[in-house]
Amino acid sequence: MPLTFSVEQSDRVILVTPSGDIDLDTTASLREVLQDAVAKPGVSRIEINMRKVTVLDSSGIAMLVVAHRAAADRGITLVLQDPGPMVRLVLDVTNLS
Repeated sequence: MPLTFSVEQSDRVILVTPSGDIDLDTTASLREVLQDAVAKPGVSRIEINMRKVTVLDSSGIAMLVVAHRAAADRGITLVLQDPGPMVRLVLDVTNLS
């Protein structure tokens, strides 16, 4: 399933809502969105709503870990919200929940 996403900003918070599979074929597009979010001046929090994500593979996990570190380096909180059952399972198995 292709990956689409929406990006909304409210004050200092950016909400990214991906929809579809986060895998080797789609990770680059989400990485770019998150890099842009981290680079925006004045942002204090990035929320990624995962409820519409159907697959999260190891490349997606790696990209999220790198994004989390990049955000933390700039004093930005990055959180995953509302993961569905499949994503929750992946996060639990990898001790990232």
